[in-house]
Amino acid sequence: MKKILAVTLAISAVGFLFPYAVNAAGLVPCGGPGQSQCQFCHLFILFDNIVDFVLFTLVPPIAVLMLVIGGAMLFFAAGNPGKLTEAKSIFSSVIIGLILVYGAWVIAGLFFATIGVSDWTGLESGWFTFNCAP
Repeated sequence: MKKILAVTLAISAVGFLFPYAVNAAGLVPCGGPGQSQCQFCHLFILFDNIVDFVLFTLVPPIAVLMLVIGGAMLFFAAGNPGKLTEAKSIFSSVIIGLILVYGAWVIAGLFFATIGVSDWTGLESGWFTFNCAP
């Protein structure tokens, strides 16, 4: 068993020494070879990319995990009023947190549309489209 663990750790360590080639685009589409120079507007694109990552990649799995934890606590409470209250508190905290996070997303989007930096594209195609004309 120790030998299998040692071999697995050795292969993992060697694997981290040879990272895969990264073909992903940068956080902002400017400043690279064959790209336009960065402008102030690209700061909003950077903000949009970070917000999209947090809101649509990090928040949903964390919310689901917390709901599962709350459900497990509710299931295993066995009539203990303290545990039932704690499980209900987790459920309400997750729902209130999601409302606050996505409400702030809508307010920030309205702000960007109001100052004329972005155009509304609808919820199904992302957040907003930023136009950084050179």
